[in-house]
Amino acid sequence: MTHQVTATSNIDFNASGVDEILQNVAFILSTFVIPCPLYRDFGFRLDTLPPFQLAKRRNTARLIESIQRFEPRAVVVDVDYLGDIFVGKLEPVVKVIVNE
Repeated sequence: MTHQVTATSNIDFNASGVDEILQNVAFILSTFVIPCPLYRDFGFRLDTLPPFQLAKRRNTARLIESIQRFEPRAVVVDVDYLGDIFVGKLEPVVKVIVNE
């Protein structure tokens, strides 16, 4: 079964199973790379420099690598983006399959 995941700010500390895995992926999507002290490479790095398609490809590759590294139970099927690069808002939407 494929699940669509976006960034989240809500954390359910009692999550388990598939919900826990999806929550972990959402947390990776909501965390930018530098803010985690002592773990600087955890999270998502957003490059918005032109050209847009190149930045989108780089960020997609980094995002897939981050999910594979920090939540290997989720297999990324597709990555898309919502928002507008010209406004400065770009939100990743990831489709994953969960391997328990």
